[in-house]
Amino acid sequence: MNTTTTGGYVTDTAYVAEFYGDHAPTHLNLVAAANGFRPRPVDGPFAWCDYGCGNAVTANVLAGCYPNAQFYGVDFLPAHIRTAETLAIRGGLENTTFIQKSFADLDESDIAPLDFAVMHGVLSWVDDATRAAALDDAARRLKPGGFLMTGVNAMPGWAAKLPMRNMIYSLTKDGDNTLERARVGLEWLNKLKGAKVKYFRDNPALAEAVEELERADPRYMAHEYFNENLRAFYFAEMRAMMEARGLKFAGCARMFLNMVDLTVPIELQEEFRNVSSRAELEAKRDFIRNETFRRDVWIKGEPLKTEEEWLEINQNLTFGTLEPLANIDRAVAFGDIQLSYENEPFGTVLNLVAAQGTSVASMEREPALASLSPWTRAEAARLLAAGGQVMCFAGETKAVKVPKGAKLSMPAVNRGMIKELGLTVPRIALAAPLAGTGIEVPNIDAILLLARCDKGLDGAVKAAAEVLSVGEGDVVISGKTLKPKEVEALLADHLKKLEDTMLDKFAEIGVVSVES
Repeated sequence: MNTTTTGGYVTDTAYVAEFYGDHAPTHLNLVAAANGFRPRPVDGPFAWCDYGCGNAVTANVLAGCYPNAQFYGVDFLPAHIRTAETLAIRGGLENTTFIQKSFADLDESDIAPLDFAVMHGVLSWVDDATRAAALDDAARRLKPGGFLMTGVNAMPGWAAKLPMRNMIYSLTKDGDNTLERARVGLEWLNKLKGAKVKYFRDNPALAEAVEELERADPRYMAHEYFNENLRAFYFAEMRAMMEARGLKFAGCARMFLNMVDLTVPIELQEEFRNVSSRAELEAKRDFIRNETFRRDVWIKGEPLKTEEEWLEINQNLTFGTLEPLANIDRAVAFGDIQLSYENEPFGTVLNLVAAQGTSVASMEREPALASLSPWTRAEAARLLAAGGQVMCFAGETKAVKVPKGAKLSMPAVNRGMIKELGLTVPRIALAAPLAGTGIEVPNIDAILLLARCDKGLDGAVKAAAEVLSVGEGDVVISGKTLKPKEVEALLADHLKKLEDTMLDKFAEIGVVSVES
């Protein structure tokens, strides 16, 4: 593919198939509401687009959650669009549109006016002209009050990594393909790390960066390190690009980063509370956190004008969890800062929302919370969400207790995801329509869940083993080769754990349904 139409983006290797929960409309609305902006309605038709959608796992999963909305994905790579369309077909989706074009070549009719737009990584991986084309297109299509979420490599966190990246990009430029270049580059970085050369001694975080690359899918390194162009941005640079297009900063997509108490050392918190603007706060905090990747939300609109408006929109937010209460950590670390959810009102709110999605307004009906002001209830929910285990739901849900052996079904989108990706990726993203987002589960659990829906409790293990084509010698654990019967016993243990710990939650959020 011509690099003049792809902005220097890697085209010989498909990107990893991943789901990004912070792209969900509910999450973008939460960020906006917490920072004083009005959320977009998601209980009716709306439009969402991913610029640089990759394999479009996120777009397809979210499309399965919101059948009345329209989901778009744009990407340069034919392989990405083929996978995106295959997932949509396998999932029976009729509300997706995937476009293989350069951002500069998009026609006015290609994409409807947007409520939400997302760009993960792509702004750092393309040239200036392509970056401008993507931002111009999204800014033009956003409706008044619409949101753009950007994810970019960030400074100063990338300051030491950029020379490292430039070195392996240059040394491997004659490589046959990008994956081979990544392999050779990583091999050289490991040699430098092992020899403890001065550059690594002077920049100790690089050793951890190399170890992360070793653990990652090689396709991640191919796309992160071997695009022709690679930019890491200071917040001020991102803000200038957005404001030039009529967009304002609405908040950090990682919720806790919007809270000074959770991100700034105690000795500096007073100074941060007295900053003259949010822009000053973000610019200063980047050097405290030294983040390598920023996720930010921008709005084509104005902030709320009154405290009454803020309270109204936050009262209407619904919070829930994708995990049962037993799986949720009660103490969360935000770098050097620890927050405990054992104390009240956190404990009561957490118990409530882990059982069923509950709005801040409805929390008043809980006796232990009734005496609290609505401001306190909203703040408690917001701080729980900062920990990443409580999230904003599309609406309230009801607690479900699945009877043993009950007949189950699952949405077509989840069937499609499991059948298409179950044997190729370690974790499968499944739509949770009642929550309005997706949940990633281990591929073995996803395959067992589908088998449980199709063959019932008694036939699920055998059906899953057939999907996995388990034969003699196919599975080795701790050096021991398992026989087929031993593998079935292992699958039975997985299924029991799934039934005991996750099935009620899956039914609550709509990953599966209990047949009457």
